[in-house]
Amino acid sequence: MRALLMVALLVLAPMASAANQESSSLQMMVEQQVALRAELAQGPQDLTPRQVGIMRKAQDEFFRIVEGKTTMDQLAIDEKVQLENALERINAQLVGTNAARANQEVCWRERTVGSKMQVTRCGTQQEIDEAREGARGFLDKPKICVPPGCGA
Repeated sequence: MRALLMVALLVLAPMASAANQESSSLQMMVEQQVALRAELAQGPQDLTPRQVGIMRKAQDEFFRIVEGKTTMDQLAIDEKVQLENALERINAQLVGTNAARANQEVCWRERTVGSKMQVTRCGTQQEIDEAREGARGFLDKPKICVPPGCGA
């Protein structure tokens, strides 16, 4: 079990470089996920049921995205983002530490202000959480001007 998980980590970690290769990389990812799914079906000893559930859900999303596709070029940009996020969720569960989850790369598509074009942004889960907390802190800050700091 450990050997397969270590192989999975080695294959999943360089997702960004694998995304640039042709059909062999997509087929390799599919084969690796099929082997990992078979391993999960046997009952992993070192994963919690919650981790297995998260991995299965991410694998379901992975297989839904790659169904009928043979190369990475056949995937739309939104599908590539979803695929990378699913593989990162699987990888974070395989590593199984809070540090790995905090360093998990997450990508999303968003519109820039003043434009209708969407851009892909990526960041670690920790960076997203810090930005969210910073925004909450800004919103929670009182907006009432109290002398002597009002400038009056």
